[in-house]
Amino acid sequence: MSKIDDLIQELCPDGVEYKPIREFADCLAGATPKTKVKEFWDGGTIPWMSSGEVNKKIVTSVENYITQAGYDSCSTKMLPANTVVIALAGQGKTRGTVALTKISLCTNQSLCGIVLNNSKILSSYLFHFLSSQYEQLRAISSGDGTRGGLNLKMINAYLVPVPPIEVQEEIV
Repeated sequence: MSKIDDLIQELCPDGVEYKPIREFADCLAGATPKTKVKEFWDGGTIPWMSSGEVNKKIVTSVENYITQAGYDSCSTKMLPANTVVIALAGQGKTRGTVALTKISLCTNQSLCGIVLNNSKILSSYLFHFLSSQYEQLRAISSGDGTRGGLNLKMINAYLVPVPPIEVQEEIV
């Protein structure tokens, strides 16, 4: 048996509990300030992530920045570092792709930030698990499979195995 199997047998002999994301995190959608309003973008200092940037997997920088006026003009929200971000929509293979932020940032409306509100799950573990769920996430997407999309309700209800922290650390 592996170390993970040993830990699971020792720490959760009755099996690992599955919980919907809404039980341990807040799911937040982003927004985009009007792109034609220069004062929302020019000289911006607030990191703003577009959906294509989930392909970085680990986000340490972004391509675009918005101003405070741009931030205030829309419903985007600041997400803390170590937020798991999932693409709700996107061209090609983007939908269902997951990234882990290493900086505080806000996002566009095609991304969902999963902000943990519980110390019983590690963001690195959630990122690892959801990364392994790409095909399943795309399968639950609405639409015909090519132009479908995920939504906050789907993400909030998605079941995640939540083993003890020691097991999560070993998995990561």
